Order: sequence, then structure tokens, then C-alpha cells
Amino acid sequence: MFGSQSWENDDHISGESVTAEKKSVDDVAFAETGFRPILKFIAAFTTGAFVFLVPVQWEGQTTIPLDIMMTLIQNTSMLAVNLFAFGLIAAGGILTSISQLHYRETVTVSERTEELLQLEYWRTSNVFWALRAGALLFALAILLNIGPQWMLIDPIVNTAWGALVITVALVIPIGSIFVNLLAELGGLQFIGTLSQPIMRPTFNLPGRSALDGAASWLGSFSIGYYLTRNVFDRGGYNKREVFAICTCFATANVGTVGAVTALLDLLHIFPVLIALYLIATAVVAAILVRIPPLSTVPEEYIAEPDPEPEFTGTVGDYFRFAFNEGVKTAKEGESILRTSLIGFIDGLKLAGMVVGSVLTMSMVVLLIEEYTAFFNYLATPFVPLMSILGIPDPQTATIGVILGGAEFFIGATFVVEADITTQVFVVIVTSAQAIFFSAPAPMMVDMFDDIPMRFRDLFLLLVLRTALLVPIAAVLTHGATAIGLI
Repeated sequence: MFGSQSWENDDHISGESVTAEKKSVDDVAFAETGFRPILKFIAAFTTGAFVFLVPVQWEGQTTIPLDIMMTLIQNTSMLAVNLFAFGLIAAGGILTSISQLHYRETVTVSERTEELLQLEYWRTSNVFWALRAGALLFALAILLNIGPQWMLIDPIVNTAWGALVITVALVIPIGSIFVNLLAELGGLQFIGTLSQPIMRPTFNLPGRSALDGAASWLGSFSIGYYLTRNVFDRGGYNKREVFAICTCFATANVGTVGAVTALLDLLHIFPVLIALYLIATAVVAAILVRIPPLSTVPEEYIAEPDPEPEFTGTVGDYFRFAFNEGVKTAKEGESILRTSLIGFIDGLKLAGMVVGSVLTMSMVVLLIEEYTAFFNYLATPFVPLMSILGIPDPQTATIGVILGGAEFFIGATFVVEADITTQVFVVIVTSAQAIFFSAPAPMMVDMFDDIPMRFRDLFLLLVLRTALLVPIAAVLTHGATAIGLI
């Protein structure tokens, strides 16, 4: 499975490329809805949107409610959080091992057990079997402080376990509750319809993909993946659209950018940084969706195609149609409580599937960065380019950008002692790189193996994104400096 599939030969394909239906307001049959479906839609949408999208003040900082929930949980009992994360890693490693051994006919389990454990869900490639199983050893070594001390030093453990594993282990199950409210009870249809005039012409994507980007930017890339996977499984996206959404819009979330900004003592220009980062992300996305490899991914579905209708009309028409679509979906959906529970259970399963891969990959990347000069050697040929672009501390900036491809937090904080122009430049680039190999890349490959997303394709896209981001970020940084924003 891993690394051996091609776009032309994919056993998972069950759909064909389809053309979206075009409608005007006169063509729309508006559903008859009562008060309860309207209230259900509004309650689900406002709850989900509040958790992900509404900035609030918390302990002197601007953040979102999802981040506050995670903070409160960790403040209540970090021991319980660590045990919960370990439980997810253990479940993922054990269930994957049982699944692999069963389907290889090394060990046979009954049909009832196979169904109870959902072994098909845990089936994966040999590489990710090794990543999930190996994570058990890393987790035990970290939690029990047993193993070589060169591996267990604070910078590595704090990033791999404290920043990445804990975040993924909490944000996916908690965030999935509210993502499911948006996805299953009308929010996806509402936002998608309103966003069509921007998303289709600019990015060649359905309007509903705007919600995936918002979930990633304001929640977590893992939440964005979950939402994209959810829609993909229901026929709402084809393979090209999934690949484009995950690699162009699931960039660093606002909370993480805020944390890095605080570490670099740049909170006084945080709104400027966020604006520059989002502009850079949008410009790069508009370019990449039109060139290979993204433009060559087949427009095929793995489920019965359910493309988003192309609607034409006035702003009022769009809002009316969007609201109607949202209420209609909410009317047909489950109750808010049941939808939340289903989301939480799905989030637990997804977290169990990916958190082990995140731990193993992040440990490998961090160890290479800590004990070798590998990234320094990579930086040397690109230092002159940074000088041409007028970036101070070009060597530091180059290493920061390269490290960003491995892990955003490492790359962005590498320039803590650099000039403010260099700091802003590196934060913009690393925030928008999207395909960090410590977590997002393995998570994408693991979650979307039926597209397939291969590491070589992701690496090529990372190189292309970085090549575009460097000059764009330089222009934005110098422009903001020239008008006094930095």
C-alpha cells in the first residue's frame, strides 16, 4: 500500500468525475421547515462556530474556546491526560497489530471479534504498523523515564510528547464533537454555499471546503483532516479536492502561531502576523491548485458522488439558499446529543489511529535535528537567496525555514535571537508550509491512503510551497515594514 500506488491504478476507486449542478434561486425547491429544525440548525451551528471561530480573552491572551477546554482539562489532571494519551497509543498499536496479523492469516479471530474490534478500520501498511507499534516503546520510555538520556532530554520530550502528542490526543476527540455538529447538522452546507463565490473561482474548490480551512486555522490541522475525511467518505469531495484542501489549507492554527509569537516576543504585532500569514497561504493555494501534482490528481470519488450545487444569484439569494440547505440537513440529521456522541467516538478512533505515528515520526525528526548537522548542510546552498531577498540573518532564516518542514514549532522558534524582520519572515513561511513531516504528513498518508497521499508527493508539494512562500513572505514582510506595521 505505502509508496507503491499510482494515480492511474487504485483499487479503491468507486466513483467517476462528475459535474456539479448549476442552479439559480428560481430553480431551488426550498424545503418546508418548522421551528424545531430551524432551532436545531442554529443551536448546532452557533455551538460549533463558537468553539472554533470566536476569539475570546483568556488569562490575558486572545484564544478560542477549544483551546480553553484543552487547557482546563490539562490543568485539572495532567496525569490523567498523560494516561489518556498513552491509552490511545496503546490501543492504536495493539489493534493495528491484531488487524495486521489477522489479515495476514498469522492469527485468526472470529467474525464477531473482527466486527467488535472493527479490525478493518485499523488495517494499514507495514510502515504505519511499525510507527504505531514503535510509539508504544517511545511512550513507555517517556512516561517512565526509562531509556537512554540522550533520547529523553527536555527539548525533545517537551516537543514530541508535551506539544504534539498531548495536543493531538485531546484536540481530535474534543474537536470532533463540535466538528460533527457542523458537518452533520447543516453548518457545512451553510458555510459551503456562502463561500462558493470565493472558493470556486479562486481555488477551484467547493464552497464547503472553506469550513475545512477554518477548522484547521482556528482549531487544528487534525480537525481539518477529520472534517475533510468525513465529507470525502460521504461523497462530498473527490480525490483532487481532498488532496488540495489538506495540502493547501490545513496550515498552522492560530493558537499555535500565537504561542510562537509569544515566545518570540511579537504579540504586539500578532494581528499583523496573522493577516500576512493568511494572505501568503491564500496566494500559494491559488497557484498550487492549478499546477502538478495537484492538478493531475483524478477527480474521482470513493462514495456516491454528492457534489455541491453551483448556485448563482444575489447576496440575499445566496444567504437564503444557504440557510435553507443548512436547515434541511439539520432536519434530516440525528439529535444534537447523538451527533455529539458519534463525533466523540469517531474522534477517539481517529486519535488512536494517528497519535502513535505522530509520536514516532516527531521523535525521529527531533533526534536528527538535535544530534546531527543534517539541517545545517541542507541550508547552505540557500543562504545567498535569503541575502538577495534582503532577509537579515540569512543563515538562521534558512535553517528555520528548513526546520519548519520538519516541525513548525521547531522552525519558527529557531529564530528567537534573530532580527525582528527575520522572525516575522520565518513565522509567515513556517506557519503556511502545511506539510510538516513531524505530524501532518504521516497523518495525511495514514488517513488518506485510499487517494493515495504518498510521501514523495507530499515532499514535492512541501518544496513547491516553500519555494513560493519564501519570495511572497519576503515581499509581505518588507511591505509591512515599509508602512510601519512592523
